[in-house]
Amino acid sequence: MIVLGIETSCDETSLSLLDSSAPEKILKTLTYSQIDIYKEWGGVVPEIASRNHLKKILPLYSQLLQETNKTEDQIDLIGVTNLPGLLGPLLTGVNLAKSISLLRKTPIYPVNHLFAHIEAIHLTENISYPYLGVILSGGHSLFCKVSSSNQIKVLASTIDDAAGEAFDKGGKLLGLDYPAGEKIDMFSKNGDPSFIKFPRGLSKDKKNKNMSFSGIKTSLRTYLEKNPTNQKSSSWHDLCASYQEAIIQTVYLKLKLILEEEELPIVVGGGVACNSRLRETFQSNFENVFFVAPKYCTDNASMIANLAFRNAANALSYPDCLSIDASSRFIDKKSFHG
Repeated sequence: MIVLGIETSCDETSLSLLDSSAPEKILKTLTYSQIDIYKEWGGVVPEIASRNHLKKILPLYSQLLQETNKTEDQIDLIGVTNLPGLLGPLLTGVNLAKSISLLRKTPIYPVNHLFAHIEAIHLTENISYPYLGVILSGGHSLFCKVSSSNQIKVLASTIDDAAGEAFDKGGKLLGLDYPAGEKIDMFSKNGDPSFIKFPRGLSKDKKNKNMSFSGIKTSLRTYLEKNPTNQKSSSWHDLCASYQEAIIQTVYLKLKLILEEEELPIVVGGGVACNSRLRETFQSNFENVFFVAPKYCTDNASMIANLAFRNAANALSYPDCLSIDASSRFIDKKSFHG
């Protein structure tokens, strides 16, 4: 089976071809990132993102077919992200999938790209169900019980900012370019994480499994107002390490609560899964923990093609698939309050 994956949920235009008979499965993935554009703005600008997706998606698609020596007729299934994300970018990917289906009558499987983040573990590891999925990205932070590739139950969530969002907003306060997570991770390696104890969100509530990161960011702002700090300051590395530690410990403490109810293997995915301190903390405290390979952690079409392939039996046939729509939301964080 040849599967085309399409991912356009935010600031990456990514296309991938998966061949189920190939040893590595993923034949080729092409991704155009808009990150450099947003350094000027300090974050993603939806209108700019939409225009860039429209500009790049068809040339990338043509290039993908050419470099894999495949034709459109050979595509057996299309997997496309349809939620959650920025509506304009999502519609760009969904409309490409529908256009191909309209021409070739190709079935489509609509993908929740958050679930694709953790299911990407199957591209490199042999993991059995059920497992506990930890999704840590720029827009969402979730704990899920994964019973199969199409049975994924959300157990808990952040009630405000996501972990990746906390890194980026904290980075902005520290004067770092967007995205800031990787830079904070780098500076933290030479710092003392116990220099300042920033709050661990909702840590005093031992029954609440949800996370909160907004208070950590507010505490950093308050500290900087009283103690102006920059990269030349002697405490710079310690400050970065302490801020990072608060984010990591917030996730760690809530994960421990969930595991008290049911011991399951842990799979960690999403952009924040690349963080070295997170990996060190989890690997030293949990026996059965697996991390999605870094190349599949950020938004990419390989994970979309993978989840579509694993759900091929549930794909929508033509013409029913033409009714697929995009949605910017997946869960309402407010529903996890209290």
